[in-house]
Amino acid sequence: MVIDAAVIARWCDAAASIDAQATIARLQDEIATEVRRQRPLCVSSGKCCGFEAHGHRLYLTGLETAWTWARLERRPSVREVEAAMAGGSCPFLASGCSIHGVRPPGCRIYFCDRDPAGWQSALAERCHHEIRSLHERLDVPYRYAEWRSLLAGFAAGETAS
Repeated sequence: MVIDAAVIARWCDAAASIDAQATIARLQDEIATEVRRQRPLCVSSGKCCGFEAHGHRLYLTGLETAWTWARLERRPSVREVEAAMAGGSCPFLASGCSIHGVRPPGCRIYFCDRDPAGWQSALAERCHHEIRSLHERLDVPYRYAEWRSLLAGFAAGETAS
């Protein structure tokens, strides 16, 4: 996916706003509270971040990606993101999650534990609705795409700068 550099810049500016900071921090607190309440079992210890092997994908919005991108101590290059895509995993998967403290909401919600009550899906939908509303409030383009393709766009934009 090719993402226009001007769109990425708008997402980055919006992610730095007080509204985005407060909204995403609140959502992360709510996610942490629900995870503590539900006590899901982590049976894979990060192996779920090997997306192809685990049979799932992580989708985010541009604004969530910008928020995460701004907090990364080390940002991946286009080559690193492409290598992760080719290998079927997240570019931040090392011997565990290398961005655990700043990982996006979708990573915080997903557990490979069975979810008979549907709490993960319900929480993900509610958080996504709030993030989409945040895009609207901040008047930034809404894109919902696979995590690694968004990261590749951000990395390419940084290389071009």
